[in-house]
Order: sequence, then structure tokens, then C-alpha cells
Amino acid sequence: MKWSRRLMALLLPGTLLFFWSSQAMADGAENAEVVERVRSDIEYFASDSLEGRGIDTPGIETAAKRILAEYEKLGLKPGMPEGSYRQSFTVAMGDTVVTEGTHVTLKSSEENQLALEIGSQFQPIRRGSEGSATGGLVFVGYGISSEEDQYDDYAGIDVEGRIIVMMRREPRQGRSDGGFKGTETSSHSFIDRKLELAAQHKAAGIIFVNDYFSVSTAEADELTAPSGFGNEGGSVPFVHIKQAVLNQILGTSPLKVEGDKTLSNLEQVTAYVDESLKPVSQELAGWSGDISVGFKVNTVSTDNLIGVVEGEGPLADETIVIGGHYDHIGYGGFGSRAPTRKGEIHNGADDNATGTAAVVELARRIASGPKPKRRMVFICFSAEEKGLLGANHYTRNPAFPLEKTVFMLNFDMIGHLRDKTVEMHGVGTAVEFADLIRKIDEASPLETRIIENPFGGSDHLPFFQKDIPVMFCHTGLTDTYHTPDDDFSTLNIEGAVEVIDYSEQVLRAIDQMEARPTFKTVSRGDRRPSRLPYLGLSPELSGYDGEGVMVRAVREGSPAATAGVMVGDVVLKVSDSKLESYQNLIEILTKSKPGDKLKLLVKRGTDETEIIVELGPPRG
Repeated sequence: MKWSRRLMALLLPGTLLFFWSSQAMADGAENAEVVERVRSDIEYFASDSLEGRGIDTPGIETAAKRILAEYEKLGLKPGMPEGSYRQSFTVAMGDTVVTEGTHVTLKSSEENQLALEIGSQFQPIRRGSEGSATGGLVFVGYGISSEEDQYDDYAGIDVEGRIIVMMRREPRQGRSDGGFKGTETSSHSFIDRKLELAAQHKAAGIIFVNDYFSVSTAEADELTAPSGFGNEGGSVPFVHIKQAVLNQILGTSPLKVEGDKTLSNLEQVTAYVDESLKPVSQELAGWSGDISVGFKVNTVSTDNLIGVVEGEGPLADETIVIGGHYDHIGYGGFGSRAPTRKGEIHNGADDNATGTAAVVELARRIASGPKPKRRMVFICFSAEEKGLLGANHYTRNPAFPLEKTVFMLNFDMIGHLRDKTVEMHGVGTAVEFADLIRKIDEASPLETRIIENPFGGSDHLPFFQKDIPVMFCHTGLTDTYHTPDDDFSTLNIEGAVEVIDYSEQVLRAIDQMEARPTFKTVSRGDRRPSRLPYLGLSPELSGYDGEGVMVRAVREGSPAATAGVMVGDVVLKVSDSKLESYQNLIEILTKSKPGDKLKLLVKRGTDETEIIVELGPPRG
């Protein structure tokens, strides 16, 4: 299609928006050509020959070669500095085994030593490095340096060569008065930011503990699994200990603050920092640590695929990322919602052959002109299904500076357009986005379901965690999600093309902005600890219009996980009470107590089954 026929332009203050003209959309021959090439891409990526694009199968490399051939044909510039389209990284496969010799010993004297028990008092964390660390213990509060909040846990204290002890998250959670983001999550709480600061200050090792605001009871004080923060090693050994261990240390070596006041447990530390917004970093007098961490794990190498269309003009050094993951779960097993069908190919037609095709199609359109103002970086991410590993690897090792990256547009599952409605998540991550999306919605043949927060678990999230505005394009979950039945034949291809058309307008409108979008943090909601019995599942609150409550996430080790509840399940009834909404489930939990056994009627694919869940104690 020619741009003169395909688009019409509308000049608004500060932004040139491109909208589909009704005449161009009515041109059946041209539209049919687009539908056919997108259909061809999706059908190829969802074919049996690609083996479900598991990162440990030859099929994912076959998919990569198809994508890279298209990049080359379009004239996209390789994204990596050495002239390659591939950004390689390794992924752990199978269970992480903690090797013999892994230990944590804390002591204040030869007579007072704490040899911690692995699994019950500490866990080694793979986001740190393997190896050993010895040295004095230094408490660094939340491990945060924030110029805008005038708060620095590292100010005036030397941690080089020492083992630092830090709390999870950040001060003043749940408070709206002064400093940090209250009920919103600031980027200072992210583990990557904390690890970066620890490395900059040359700490020898890291001891991590759950913060008291989120976890205020021993029963809720859960240790993170070895792979809980991902499997990319950091620069120093990293372990997670129980709050009771740190409280034991603080009991013998309390923190000293103004006057003669001392803080001898985490509750007191939290209250003091929240009230004063002053760090309490200091040596834990007399205490030293001896940490040794080792893991045994099989790994495979995989690649993010990065192609670039350079911008033109004064904004050409700014970057927009367009992404979607091209991996899926191969032959099932971990992550499959059909555990009895392990060995069958899970083609992942919607998840995410559709999103991969969207990235490739938008690369075609942008490469064909007109020239963008900003650099457009097209990334097909790998290992999303293993925990957003490809996107996390990119944001830790960006091909272009993150401080010059002004927007990330992500595609994940756009193959089931229903009622002409597309979901746009993350509209609240920039001040300008809500107004822009409303204007595009008015001119588009599609309806927009605007979702302000970006917290859907897909590849846009690591960018948001780096203070980059994001949007996530999605058409909702279905019963075929993560089953062998997510096949090409189930998709609405014409609808996927309409979503790509819509997304192109978003992309070009943001590219045409004279000033970069203004990043805005977005709340996950009130993080105050719940007193409800612990179930451990999160609902799909958007994009599911069927009966019951669809499960979006299941917390590892929770009662729901132990009982066998899986992502994508639909809970129809609880103990013979029909669920009309998630609120119904909350009402049932409100009337229940820890130890109660709930009978869940669960729909998984086309089958219904009963699952008995024993509720746990409240978390916090």
C-alpha cells in the first residue's frame, strides 16, 4: 500500500496523528494483501515444524532465521554494536540445585555463631554470583539512594569489601505524605536497582530480608526461591535470610540513632525510617559473616533479535522499542495448563506467534517510510515464558541507552479480537498517553479498553521498571492459553491485522511528539497487608468476559499452587457457591479462616475438575 492512500494526517497541538482513512480501509485488494502476509507469518510461527518454539528446541532457531531474513530483506540495521542482530544470553533449564558447601555463618564471637539452616533460615539467590564472601556486617536499610527523595542509605558509610544487610522494597509504603511514592511502587524498590548500587559501592556480599511493612508475622516471612529473582548472575554472592535471624542480631547489636535511642528489631527500624525518612545505615557492631554460594544447573543459549530503523532529524538519538516474545513452551511440561498432555506440541499461535508477526509487520511498515523522527528498535524477545528473561537481559544490557529510550510498545496475544475491542495496558505510565489514546480511539474502527497500570506479566514490565513509559497491546486470554489447543485455526487473523493497524497509529503518534512522553509511576493498588486467609492466586481482571474467575497468576508455594491450581484455570464455584466475580471470592475468604478446606470447581480447557485447597495463615 502507498502511504498517500493508506493514511490521513490530523494535526493536533504538539503531535501529528496518523489515522486510517475509510477509503484506504475499504480498498479490499490492498487490505487482503496485508491480511495474507500477516496470516502467512502467524501460520509459520505457529506450525508444528517449529516445535512450539521452546528455547531448548531446534524450532526456535528456525523461527529466528525467518525473523532475521525479514529484517535483512527490509534493510533493518543490526542492533548490536558488533554488527549482529542477535543478543545472546543463557537460560537455566530444569531445577536449580544448590551445591554442597553452600552456607551462611554469622558470628559476633567464637562463642556466638549462627550457622543458618538452608531452606528454613536462608536461601541462596541466583541473581547474585557464585562464590564466597567474608567480612563485617553493615546494615544499609533499604539499600536505596534517591536524590529526588533526599534519602541515601549509602551516605557516609563505607561498605567496600563488607557484607551488606538490606531490607526489601522501600520506605513509607502505604503513606502518601512526602518521600517515595506511597502506595505506588517506585523504581527504587526494584531488585535490579538495589543490586546495581551494591556493586557500585563494592560490597563483598548481600544479605536480604523481607521488609516489615509487607511481612509482619513469622508465618508470612517466606524465603525467595533460588531462582525467584531470575537466573542471571550478579556481581556478588546474595542470600535471603529470615527476619528472625536479623532480629536476633539487632537484639545484641541494636542500631543507634539520635540521642540514646536504639532500634533492636525490624519493626522499630521500619517505624523510625517511615517517621523520620532518615537512613539508619551503620556497622552491626562486632558481627561478621561468612557466605558461600554454589549452584548446579543446565543452561541453553538463546537470542533476542534486534533490528533498527534509524530516525531522522533532531530527535534521532531518542529510541522507541517495539517488542514481542517469539518463544513459547515447546512440548509442554512446566507452564502448560494441560499437564497430562506433556510431549504434545504447544504451538502458541496466540501466545505469541501473533505478537511476533505484529513486530515483523510494523518493521515492514516503518522501514517503507515515511522516515521516523526517532530511532525505532524492533526486538523479538526470547525466554519470556521463563520469566521475562529476554526483556530483562536487554534492559540490563541495552543496545541503545535507556535514558534515551522514550517509549516501549509490547505485543502479547493479539489473536482473539472480540467485540472490536483492544486492550491497551500502561496508558497511565505517561502523562500524555490518556489523551492521545482517546483521540486515536475516536478515529479508529476499534474500541479501546484503557487500562492504566502496566503490571501484566509480559516484556514491557522490565522497561517500566527502568522508568520508561510503556503500552501493552492485548486481546485477552482464552481457554486454549498454554495448552496444545492454542493453534492457528482458532485465531481471528483479520482482527489481529486491525490491532496492528491501530497500534501503528499509536506508534507514529508518539514518534511525532515534539517532546518525549513524561514518565509517570502507576499504583498496583493498596499494598497494605491483608488479613484474609492465604490462597495465593491473582485474577485476570481484564480481557475475560466468561463465567467464573480466570486465574492470571499463582504464587509459588502457595496453598493454591500446592493444590494444583494453574494459570489460565477458571474457578467456577467455591464450595458450591457460584462465582460471578473476584469480589465473590474475596467475600468467601472473608468468612473463612486458616486451615479451612475450600472445594474449587475449576474449568481447565474443556474439562471441569474439583480441587481442594487448604487455606494458609494471612500473609502479613
